[in-house]
Amino acid sequence: MRANKFAATALLAIGATGITAGAAAAQPVSDTEAAIHGVEHGIGYVAAATADRTGVTATVDAGRFTLAPDAASVALTDNAGNIVASIPLAAAQSTARISAEGRTLTLTPQSASAQAIDEAADTLARKQYNAGIGALVGAGIGAVLGFFLGGVGALVTVPIGAGIGALVGYSTP
Repeated sequence: MRANKFAATALLAIGATGITAGAAAAQPVSDTEAAIHGVEHGIGYVAAATADRTGVTATVDAGRFTLAPDAASVALTDNAGNIVASIPLAAAQSTARISAEGRTLTLTPQSASAQAIDEAADTLARKQYNAGIGALVGAGIGAVLGFFLGGVGALVTVPIGAGIGALVGYSTP
């Protein structure tokens, strides 16, 4: 079990490194120099950035990559069919492409526009939440003040306190 986690973590780290690598003020490196070579559980692999530098490609010399039936993960199996590593695609926030022979996996991050957050709706929801909390606090303060005004004063101070609290909460950034 520990080996599976190590292999999956290694593949995710390779992917993250390849995807987030930026340009440096150095001489350009050829694709063969930038590739990462290794052996894990007897399976040799080469991982490198894609030609357009938008994803990561991993190629294995034995075994094969397979997509889970629910398309939520990619598994690397050895020649005997044992799962060596499993990569959850939701955690990597990537789409996977597997070659016909199953020896090459290409992970491409999902576009930012597909995961864009509607900032206006987010701001409105936050302001409404703050207004609700402000109304509760204001109503509580109004109830305390109304208690000191003889109890019946709370009929006036609670709605006023709630209204002021809601306005203050809504205007809070």
